[in-house]
Amino acid sequence: MVRVDAQYPVIECGDRRFRCVVRKKLKYKLKGHVKRVCVGDRVKCAPPARADDLGAIEEVLPRKTQLVRSAAGRKGYQQVVAANVDRLLVVVATKLPDLHPRLIDRMLVAGEKGELDCIIIVNKTDLADPVKIRASLDYYPDIGYPVILTSATRGDGIDELREALKDKSSVIAGPSGAGKSSLLNVIQPGLRLTTREVSGITGKGKHTTSFVQLLPLDFGGYVVDTPGIREFGLWDIEKRELAGFFREMTEYIGSCKFSDCAHIHEPDCAIKAAVEAGEITRERYESYKHLFASLQVKDKW
Repeated sequence: MVRVDAQYPVIECGDRRFRCVVRKKLKYKLKGHVKRVCVGDRVKCAPPARADDLGAIEEVLPRKTQLVRSAAGRKGYQQVVAANVDRLLVVVATKLPDLHPRLIDRMLVAGEKGELDCIIIVNKTDLADPVKIRASLDYYPDIGYPVILTSATRGDGIDELREALKDKSSVIAGPSGAGKSSLLNVIQPGLRLTTREVSGITGKGKHTTSFVQLLPLDFGGYVVDTPGIREFGLWDIEKRELAGFFREMTEYIGSCKFSDCAHIHEPDCAIKAAVEAGEITRERYESYKHLFASLQVKDKW
């Protein structure tokens, strides 16, 4: 699957690309998905008989990796953003829109859930002091998440970003206005992706990319370009699972006094002790508590 928009998804089969409908039986099987197929999906389909006809998607093959979110404005529905990719590149900006580490943490948790390698891209370094920005996020590399500082206008970090994308399949996601399309245009100018300015009134980005598409890169690899997000709700993660998606907390799970420890108010909690000892940063622990409070209890803990 190379493109999904409001009309017909586009698949690539050998040297052919064609639009498809989704069979009704598959729509029923994938009930609860805001879109039944996503970019990166491997599918079984019936090709069109003629060039101007539509093919038909019969089956979606099991996904090896995926980035999933709770569908915005559709309670009880999930949206699979991309499937079968190697990496998630979380793109945020220093300003316009403002940088929010808790949004980064939400997306990292979703990346961990979907078994994706994650890299944080901080764009628009021309609008802030890169030294201060790097210092404010220095705990991420310590727990295994590389941070690349970029400026699409000045060219900062472009070579490093290109190397991160080279020969990999990646999905690039982040808030509207962070500069995802601008960065991709600099990395490969021939893409000519549309860009728009951030609103000077709200400080928020405006959606430019309106569909999800898979883009081949001349220097090797593929990148899934996605529309900007205003919110990123977690999907299919229970409260008791959450600590397992924070890399720095996993080694302490099972060492608490209580086997059902939520790591919030309980005494003799190994994770809280690690926070007090400076082994887990307070910033990440506060993100954990914030996310924990936002999740629903799906079964008896």
